[in-house]
Amino acid sequence: MVHSLAKASLLGKYLSIFGEVRQRIKFWRSAADKLDPELKCQGLASIESKAFHCLGGAVYAVYPQVDRRVMLDAIVALQTISDYLDNLCDRVGVNDEQAFEQLHLSFIHALDPTVPMVDYYRYYPYKESTYLNTLVQTCRHQIRQMPYYKDYQPLINELAAYYCKLQVLKHLRPAGPSRLQQWAEQTFIQGNSELHWNEWAAASGSTLGIFYSFAASFHRFSPRVRERMYEAYFPWVQGLHILLDYLIDRGEDQIHGDLNFTFYHRDLEHTVSRMAYIRQSSKTKIEALPHPYFHQLVIDGMLAMYGSDPKLSQQGLFSAYSRLVGSCTPRILLRACQLLRSVRIIG
Repeated sequence: MVHSLAKASLLGKYLSIFGEVRQRIKFWRSAADKLDPELKCQGLASIESKAFHCLGGAVYAVYPQVDRRVMLDAIVALQTISDYLDNLCDRVGVNDEQAFEQLHLSFIHALDPTVPMVDYYRYYPYKESTYLNTLVQTCRHQIRQMPYYKDYQPLINELAAYYCKLQVLKHLRPAGPSRLQQWAEQTFIQGNSELHWNEWAAASGSTLGIFYSFAASFHRFSPRVRERMYEAYFPWVQGLHILLDYLIDRGEDQIHGDLNFTFYHRDLEHTVSRMAYIRQSSKTKIEALPHPYFHQLVIDGMLAMYGSDPKLSQQGLFSAYSRLVGSCTPRILLRACQLLRSVRIIG
């Protein structure tokens, strides 16, 4: 009962900050609008089509005892970098590993204020000197205001390195998918792994563990708690997050021949059963974390947010997906997200 009340209170706080998130998104949209044509196109497109990533990540700004302003500025800036780089690597016809790696140094440098910034477009055919740098500087400025961030720097560096490696490899054609599989197997699978290579790769592609580390940086948690945080989010919560994202994109990825981690399961039934296993493992792991009701809300919210996407029904996937939703709370949140989509509060 106490946890239910706590989750209800958090949910109310979370919904109340949507306006603040949109203000920050509007600021970065205005900044992207000043870029030269090709980069402007990708900057605006990444914001317009992926604003819900910022809205979703903003849930960590209502974690207990954090500075909401600092959290929102950092989360929106980092997520905007992530979405912008994704477009630069995917939408411009560039297929250059060195260029992709250099671009993604901006993501790593945004998370480590001690590292000198560099020319992130050095090997990329298009250039600018303000937008990406300002995003990096904004994130670094907020990080300096997180009291215990240094405690989490090693964990964040590791998650960021995995994230950037995944982003670089997945955009390479045609060798990207095979190199990605090789990297995941060599990096994560020793002996009897509980997860397949595609599930480890999926877990590498989420920013949730970094956002949680932002929130935890306002608390003096012990090394053992920090270890449990890492173990819960990577690979479990992060893996669930990205597999949900890829599940709803199955149809369009099949049409365009794009990489989709759910295609490496035997079939849709296997995908759903694996995601159910990852979901249950995530729920078990988060019980050992401070404020477990918060992380339960994150998981339930993800299931609701992705479950309310009309692409599920359009592909005939909603019946299969409903087996993942499970208990009462995510079903209530699912109906709430469907309502929010109908009135265009979420896209």
